[in-house]
Amino acid sequence: MIRNYDDLIAFNKDNLNAATAASQALAKGLEDISKEAVTFSSKSMDGAVAASKQLGSCKTPADFTNLQTKLVKDNWEIMIAQTKKMAEMSNGVVKNAMEPLQARTKAVMETFARA
Repeated sequence: MIRNYDDLIAFNKDNLNAATAASQALAKGLEDISKEAVTFSSKSMDGAVAASKQLGSCKTPADFTNLQTKLVKDNWEIMIAQTKKMAEMSNGVVKNAMEPLQARTKAVMETFARA
């Protein structure tokens, strides 16, 4: 309960600390997501170059079509896996960023409930 100026200062300091922790968790999570996106883009470009070389080395139209079908299927599966990974990372970032705020909200509610 806030009874004097010092209590108010401590209360606001705890609120600010929770907001700062949430911001730091969000920034770190967004940095990790950005790094993952850059890494995936780089791998995708490398894969596209390798696929182009493979397609260019095909001797018959049937070989070309079979390889192209395989590449499309493989890339689709890779994209689905990457999308799932990015969604999981995003959910983790939100969860981690909300934890300090939820803990602070709980502490505030418990404090006011006792009053």
